[in-house]
Amino acid sequence: MRISLIGAGNLATRLGIALKAAGHDFVQVYSRTEEAAQCLATLLGAEAVTRPESLHPDATLYICALKDDVLGEVLKRVDVGDGILVHTAGSLSVDVLKPFAAKTGVFYPLQTFHKEREVDFGTIPVFIESSDKVVLFLLKQLVADLGTIAYEINSEERLKLHISAVFACNFVNYLYTISSDLLAEQKLPFEVLKPLILETSAKVQNLAPSHAQTGPAIRFDRKVMDKHLALLDKHAAWKNLYKELSLGIHQRSKSI
Repeated sequence: MRISLIGAGNLATRLGIALKAAGHDFVQVYSRTEEAAQCLATLLGAEAVTRPESLHPDATLYICALKDDVLGEVLKRVDVGDGILVHTAGSLSVDVLKPFAAKTGVFYPLQTFHKEREVDFGTIPVFIESSDKVVLFLLKQLVADLGTIAYEINSEERLKLHISAVFACNFVNYLYTISSDLLAEQKLPFEVLKPLILETSAKVQNLAPSHAQTGPAIRFDRKVMDKHLALLDKHAAWKNLYKELSLGIHQRSKSI
């Protein structure tokens, strides 16, 4: 399949590399910065462009992997011809693409991506939505080429999925950052937490998260929690977060 990528960020990079390895041909890569466009285009054997108007209307599929707030501004300058236009966002409806193409869809891999880190797409669920049966068939084939599973869900369901992913990934990573900063205050490396993080992640592969919960908050151990809160006096935001999370953990535990 002839594909053009609109975007050259973390997701576009990893997805482009995976689809290239699966046998697809890339025509062009767009990014507003020449360095990003050229870097990914070189990896994919495609032409780099920095103006949306420079994208040729002869690709089979246009994959838009842009930030939500710039997607419309860029796409109104793109002519996809008879091609299929899809976006990769968890939080945007498929309908946002209607002004820009007759055949549209969503191709949303549920994973966190970084340009420098390889991922195995064979382990990543992909959530799809389409404007018609032809697009649906093509997206299912694309997912199959990556060696993974396609899930058909609508835009409202995908938004709820996206919220759950924010809690499970983005918020958890922020908590790692707080942990790292607290350790740094004691001149301890973040590495000391890595075995704990790995075991916590491993437990939920076999247990429901609610049954894997441990710590002082689940039993509302006031003595321990008060000591922790005292140590957080100079970090008001973290202190409030500790209180809210502890209360939430305790209340959730009582409902089990």
